[in-house]
Amino acid sequence: MSAWAELQRDGAFGTAATVELYRCVRAVARAGNFPPPTGHQQWTMDAIVETAHDVFAAAQGPQRLVELAVKAHDDSSFRRLLEQVVRNFLREKARATTKGRLIRRLREVLDADARFQVVADGRPGAGRNVELVDGTTPGVWNGRLSDLVAAAYKVTDVTIVRWRLDARRESPVADAQSLADVCEATLRAAGASLAVAELADVVAARFAVGPTPVVTPVDDVDPWLPGVDSIDLAETEADIRAGAQRLLGQLTTREKLVLAYLDQPVRQIADHTGLGKSVAAQVAARVKEITGQVLGAEPRRDDMLSLARALAMPRPADDH
Repeated sequence: MSAWAELQRDGAFGTAATVELYRCVRAVARAGNFPPPTGHQQWTMDAIVETAHDVFAAAQGPQRLVELAVKAHDDSSFRRLLEQVVRNFLREKARATTKGRLIRRLREVLDADARFQVVADGRPGAGRNVELVDGTTPGVWNGRLSDLVAAAYKVTDVTIVRWRLDARRESPVADAQSLADVCEATLRAAGASLAVAELADVVAARFAVGPTPVVTPVDDVDPWLPGVDSIDLAETEADIRAGAQRLLGQLTTREKLVLAYLDQPVRQIADHTGLGKSVAAQVAARVKEITGQVLGAEPRRDDMLSLARALAMPRPADDH
């Protein structure tokens, strides 16, 4: 009996559904190159089982997984829905782990730099927020993250270091000077103090920090987990669209306009956008730099860039 049929009949996870969950964890871990859970160096059988049980035990996990059988219309659609649940779970775990390491790295950098200090007792954000020593960042920030990210991108003289989630110590993502410079620019743009977690969000966006591919050998479980499907076409298209939107989210209105014509010579970019040639060249160079930062490590970088250009293309006034 298939996992889908078992869930429809029993309304609960039995043997078939449990094995299917193991299969999905294995498939998603391999396709997405997610790091194995803490305490495991590889995606062994124990790591797969542990992760599958964590997925099942997550908030409303059992009920949500059973509900997938109702949404599905056959075995294949159930597997795709289950893979998406697993993928979302692994993404959240990887994101939380990465952000935690990044926060620790920033604390280390800011504590060692004389430009920064923790807000003193008796003031908003005391003991939690970071401010500039020169007194230009009073109060607590309450604005748009995109404005701070834009300010962080204006710091261009940075040295990027490969982020390794599996390193023994917190990896630097960039050298200390670069991180401190970006944090200073962010605080000045905010005009107020920021929590380290908020600075981490800005730094993560500036340096495109995210789950880093690691080696995930899972061939040792092939004998009893045969026939695992890879991510389907719909998921691939969703990833491409997500990457395109991520890129567009880092661009100003003018940069988006230039992005639409980025494959053309500067003279034609200037003609299409109404910018002078020198300005068009500068903006185009900037857009290429941001594209490299945001999409540089993506396996479908070209597809994401093509879609982003299409989405940025100005529409005729009568195009609704």
